[in-house]
Amino acid sequence: MMINAHSFAETHRLAFAQTQRPDFSPPNLRRWKPAKARRLTLALVVWVVVTAFCSHTTRCWAAEVDAATVQRAIDRGVAYLRKTQSERGNWDEYSGYSCGQTALCTLALLNCGIPKDDPTVAKAMKYLRSFEPQETYSVSLQTMVYCQLGAAGDLPRIRRNAQWLVDTQFREGAGPSGLGAWNYGTQRGGPGDPSNSQFAILALGAAEERGIQVEPVAFELAMRYWTNRQRPGGSWAYNSRDPSGSMTCAGVASIIISRGRLGGGTSSIVGNQIRCCGGDDEQTDPVEAGLDWLGRNFTTLVNPGGNGMTLYYYIYALERVGRLSGRRFIGGHDWYREGAERLITLQDDFLGYWKGNGALEPEAVATSFALLFLSKGKRQVVVGRLRYPDAPNVDSTNSVGWKQHPDGMRQLVRQVERDWGRDLTWQTIESESANLADLLQTPVLVISGRQAIRWSDKTSETLRQYTQQGGTILFEADGGDGCGDASGFGRSVMKLCGDWFDGAKLERLPPDHPVWFAEKKVDPTAISKNFWMYGVQACCRTSVFFSPQSLSCRWELGDVLFRRSEIAPAAKAQITAAVGIGENVIAYATGRELKDKLESRFVINDGSDIDASRGSIHMATLDLDAGGQEARRAVPHAAALVKSRVPLRILAADQPIGFDAQSLADVQFLWIHGRTDFAFDDAQRQVLADFVRDDGIILGSSVCGGEAFTEAFRREMKKIFPASPLETVPPDHPLWRASGGFDLSSVTIRTPGDGGRGLAKRTGRPLMEMVTIDDIAGVFFSPLDISCALESPNSVQCPGYSTEDAAKIVANLLLFGLQQ
Repeated sequence: MMINAHSFAETHRLAFAQTQRPDFSPPNLRRWKPAKARRLTLALVVWVVVTAFCSHTTRCWAAEVDAATVQRAIDRGVAYLRKTQSERGNWDEYSGYSCGQTALCTLALLNCGIPKDDPTVAKAMKYLRSFEPQETYSVSLQTMVYCQLGAAGDLPRIRRNAQWLVDTQFREGAGPSGLGAWNYGTQRGGPGDPSNSQFAILALGAAEERGIQVEPVAFELAMRYWTNRQRPGGSWAYNSRDPSGSMTCAGVASIIISRGRLGGGTSSIVGNQIRCCGGDDEQTDPVEAGLDWLGRNFTTLVNPGGNGMTLYYYIYALERVGRLSGRRFIGGHDWYREGAERLITLQDDFLGYWKGNGALEPEAVATSFALLFLSKGKRQVVVGRLRYPDAPNVDSTNSVGWKQHPDGMRQLVRQVERDWGRDLTWQTIESESANLADLLQTPVLVISGRQAIRWSDKTSETLRQYTQQGGTILFEADGGDGCGDASGFGRSVMKLCGDWFDGAKLERLPPDHPVWFAEKKVDPTAISKNFWMYGVQACCRTSVFFSPQSLSCRWELGDVLFRRSEIAPAAKAQITAAVGIGENVIAYATGRELKDKLESRFVINDGSDIDASRGSIHMATLDLDAGGQEARRAVPHAAALVKSRVPLRILAADQPIGFDAQSLADVQFLWIHGRTDFAFDDAQRQVLADFVRDDGIILGSSVCGGEAFTEAFRREMKKIFPASPLETVPPDHPLWRASGGFDLSSVTIRTPGDGGRGLAKRTGRPLMEMVTIDDIAGVFFSPLDISCALESPNSVQCPGYSTEDAAKIVANLLLFGLQQ
């Protein structure tokens, strides 16, 4: 929505200059009677010092690169590939290759969102389908294109290519250094080659995700090949050369893919049962060792240790590692942000291509690698996992309790991607270094453990604030199922909930809670006879979930749901139920609404830095026992959000105030909200009537659209103002375009589906009612939720508005109330 043409900028510039005069002294409101004091408020508004956007709302990231800048770079790169495609549908190929470069360019276009019926893609697919290549690079890239396109008619081609890769993998007689590798193909031959081998694994992994059966031995041998090649420091090299960033990325990604296709290293199916512990438990995880090496040698300027002509090859491999490992930071570096910044500086200003430093990466190849990095790396984050140390002030590097099932998160996201029909990602958050803005990058945070939690006070406080700012936490105990006792972890979770939420307790979530059906209907007894989910209702929603048995153990085995392999029905039911709970928590917490990776996250401060003596606008919540306590921070949050959008100095009371005239004397805007039925007595009605007649304004909101409160509020306003009932604000009312505010003619109104399943949206003016006395609006009321939207940015299960739109509605209410 656009801010109106009428601007406060010049007014406040003059006002600021006025406040800087040596003789300037704002009048003391307390010397005035309440009515006169409130009438003076509009005059005092012009004394407000215009505060910068970030004074009360913290922006998480610097402005070097944002989502719009990245998208422009992608669009220009796509335009270059379109222009350089031949009439036959191909791009220039390397000598001796059939279709590998064309497949790479097509893969880049598809990942950039170019639809399958686009003429450029259609011509490229016609060209690619005319080949049955015999080179590992070409077969692998062609397979990845077929899988990304998703056309049913290409399934036989995927099956043919996958079998070709299985047949050409080095097996018996290859020697220990070549076992499990691939070379250049049947025509060129040669020894096992790590670069060809990583593309073969990428293709086989993609084929499995399309439902093509691949012999598990292919992944087992690939695992052996890559683990045998790893060097003591955690790196990989191309043959006998020095270690490099690109080959270390290849090793890390290949192990993650292979390990995932083998059913997880720590979880297993034994008959009808699932064993969550007792699998592989390496002293040194090769993936973690590889990531540590990349962190120590991180750069986006060159391929560290590698060929100077392979920068873009490395950049694409770096994206793969960051995405598959769920790491937002590698060695303290935000790999996607730094990589995107680097690529944007390297893009040709005129034609939009990228070009490598030599013959290995001509324009089409370098541009494709750059586009793959930018497009795949910016996938929206749907869930995260907290990495935390075993004790306070201890490095989490050697801690393992937080990730007993390392492939669980990736497998869960695969299921969400399939059901939502879009590419997504996940990330790992470092507890000791993450700030609140870092945590808010992920809408759902999974925290696993077996032992009692021993976090620092700083970590605990940051997580508490995360839940208050809209984040959702899913705790899961890694107990039972062969993993021993996890009661210490469970007790820690209960204590944290009590500390965070004023003594609140974990409670059994009722059968009608969306955790059982928001995305998929779940039978909890499929996991075990007495299994149940628990939670804490806070901030207008269930902010914390707790599973007394491991879900990620079962997520890690989720690959079997993509296959047709026979497993015991009871074990499959367990996996299906655990995946369903995970998807339901994500759907409940997000409403399928996700932010772009580079989009700034707002951190709502309490505004306690406002000087109440300098012409502040006072807002307060009425102390009313009507179920409004769960949105008790709605008014402070509203003040902070409005101040970040319009230049108003707002002071929000941190505690509700009573009905006495003394408490209301300095209040200009009185917030009344709740969920349940209520009734005022005659004395309270008289206090509120006097408040409005003395130029105070009542702002009413039905918490989460509670119908009982709506009926009660309308009834009470009718008793207080019998000659001026609540009426719908008309379409031409100036509230919708308050001077200095926002155009509210087209906000998004959200309506949850039956039982909280799904989310319908429509656009239009907010649903608002008002009481008018002597041509002055003294009461505004929203029967749709505003309070929960202000309390928690992710209260998507309430009928009403987003936090952004709720803040704009309140801003217009304040501005119009002052201006009238």
